[in-house]
Amino acid sequence: MKVYKEYKEIEIKDIKGIKANKICGRNLEKVCRYIEAIKKEGIKKPFEVIQEENGYYVLDSRIRLLAAKAVGYDKVPCLIRDTKQEILLRKLNKIFKLEDENHEIKDDINGEERLNFYKNNYYKLNIL
Repeated sequence: MKVYKEYKEIEIKDIKGIKANKICGRNLEKVCRYIEAIKKEGIKKPFEVIQEENGYYVLDSRIRLLAAKAVGYDKVPCLIRDTKQEILLRKLNKIFKLEDENHEIKDDINGEERLNFYKNNYYKLNIL
């Protein structure tokens, strides 16, 4: 499950994780295709990044980001992922799973059942 903090345009120079010297023959074709697509249609899909102390780190589409840089973009649209929230949600999801009498996990619970289950198991959430 992906959780995003915000959407904003970020300068390419502030995004880490792309290295132009890592382009090989196989990737060069992809870069060229992305360059043509970006020239024709612009950037349709934002890049996923995480925020770090010294800037941002790209999580996907490194080759597409290189292509945007080659076309001349200074800023690109980005979705900033909230990894702390994602980890918390994964932990909560594990707590809220129900087990049957054979200790096999059933489906998630929803709505009022989740609220009651939360109230009954509040102490488990304090260990997070």
